[in-house]
Amino acid sequence: MTAATPDPRLPDFLRSHGLAKPGDDVTWTPLIGGVSSDIWRVDLPDRSLCIKRALPELKVAARWQAPTERNAYEWAWINFASEHCPTAVPEPVASDPEQGIFAMSFLDPERYPVWKRMLLDGVVQTQTAAQVGTIIARLHAASAGDTDIAQRFQSGAIFHAIRLEPYLLATAVHHPDLEGQLRGLSERTAQARIALVHGDVSPKNILLGPSGPVFLDAECAWYGDPAFDAAFCLNHFLL
Repeated sequence: MTAATPDPRLPDFLRSHGLAKPGDDVTWTPLIGGVSSDIWRVDLPDRSLCIKRALPELKVAARWQAPTERNAYEWAWINFASEHCPTAVPEPVASDPEQGIFAMSFLDPERYPVWKRMLLDGVVQTQTAAQVGTIIARLHAASAGDTDIAQRFQSGAIFHAIRLEPYLLATAVHHPDLEGQLRGLSERTAQARIALVHGDVSPKNILLGPSGPVFLDAECAWYGDPAFDAAFCLNHFLL
């Protein structure tokens, strides 16, 4: 194996799932930008993959811990989305839920630029926003009222740890004049059980591919209030 050296669990994952054989020329390249996972581009003799391992503590200034089981829920969300909107997610390849690792297809940034980068470069296309909304709404509708999916996504504690606590409840501490409203919103959101939510719909997590938007980073996937996805995305445009 060449180039950078990943955590030993990652090459073991490749071999145990038959994605690489001993002696294969495998190149590992770390992908930067994320704070919650160890992410690598892996170039194999026959294809390129993206390997993602959840970290128990996020790479931010404040101490921010999160359960690594979120990797398994992200994997489950990708598989659900691939059934209903196959071009809107990378191809799922293999996973190890116990170690919090999965592999998916690697999408070349030359063909799949990040939506945030396009916006910062002044490329603003209203049809892109419409496509994003249409895909998310389709996934919400496909999962709404589905008790089986609700049972598979028992991730309320994770959603609280990496969404409600650091956003709504932490803000309530720093803005006591809004504490009542923010805590009430947090409680109502936590209690909702309506549809499958991505949880991190943001321009930084959406690629613009030849067939339309591609969604990444569903670590916050949760069966709850679909309004959260719309609100979270709009938050990035308004604030």
